[in-house]
Amino acid sequence: MKKPWHVFLLATTALALSLPVYAQQKPLTDNPLRSRLDSVVHRAACWYLKDSAANGIVLGVIEHGIPHYYRYGENVRGTGKLLPAGLYYNIGSVAKTFVATALAQAVIDKKAAMNDDIRKYLPGSYPNLQYQGIPIKLVDLANHTSALPGSFHQYSQASLNKLKDKSLKEQADFFSLYNQDSLLQDLSAIRPDTIPGTKFRYNSSAYMLLTLILERIYQQPYRQIIDSYLQKHLHLSHIKPILSGAELRQSAQGYNRKGEPVNYINLSGFYIGPSMNATLIDMVKYLQAQLSEKDAAIRLTHQQTFGRRDGFGMGLGWMLNSENGQRYIYHDGNTKIGFNTLITLYPEIQSGIVIIVNETSSQQRVGQLENKINSGLIK
Repeated sequence: MKKPWHVFLLATTALALSLPVYAQQKPLTDNPLRSRLDSVVHRAACWYLKDSAANGIVLGVIEHGIPHYYRYGENVRGTGKLLPAGLYYNIGSVAKTFVATALAQAVIDKKAAMNDDIRKYLPGSYPNLQYQGIPIKLVDLANHTSALPGSFHQYSQASLNKLKDKSLKEQADFFSLYNQDSLLQDLSAIRPDTIPGTKFRYNSSAYMLLTLILERIYQQPYRQIIDSYLQKHLHLSHIKPILSGAELRQSAQGYNRKGEPVNYINLSGFYIGPSMNATLIDMVKYLQAQLSEKDAAIRLTHQQTFGRRDGFGMGLGWMLNSENGQRYIYHDGNTKIGFNTLITLYPEIQSGIVIIVNETSSQQRVGQLENKINSGLIK
């Protein structure tokens, strides 16, 4: 389960923000250090970069509707060069918010209803996809309450052993062979273990099933569905599930938990989970669209569909929570090709933060970094 780090770490924020700026380190950055926000971001980024596993950070901060952009550290470790602007990053599970938005758009287009039985959109009957007569609904896939197992397919140990000595690209190519037909075949052998809609359990496989359903609803590949929505509704052209060869050459260098560089590759198929690539500028535009809620599909994804009104809950794809009376909406992402991401919205103050780091050492530290910046925003 993705953890709302705000809840656990707020108590340490005031102390952290009172620490001096680590000017003696002279971190690589384009931060002009001209405003209070610049100083807040700088303190937080310097704190993050003190960790030996840290490498580079790109941040977008919207304060009262105004966007600000910052870069810290290196793209390629040891070069002494500031991480360039305009690079693509894989944003991991934040991709699920795009899948959920595509579902919301299908509801608005009256192509589907959130409480539809998922079997309405599947070939065959699938009598197993219910519990005590209660079916799995589209909304259950989108808010992680489907009660389905976390993995629909179990590879043999022999197959997994063969992958151990393979490159990351070879492993990704292997898993990309798991396609729509593979998923549909496995779907007939699984079943929910409790009443759908009653228990939160984070589930990437359920999101791949939702992606398959969206393809059947729209009679288009998911890539086309998302590209069409982003360009038509949000005018974004640098957020996409698959990068071209030229775009791959404009991708950031990621690092794994051991600090080793990882080749940037396209992630595809129906096994690994939804994937999305984005530049910082377009992610900040996406953040702005989330805060403005002018788009009907975005507005629908923010409506609570599960959980407590005064605590943790779910919208469509988005996690919801509140702290000291302040509502926030968020999602994080981790990917094996070397990146951690966190995007958080604070609708009441029209502010938000998106953070991407090009290493995967600690998603918790990314949450702490966001907390430090947020505490400066609300003062």
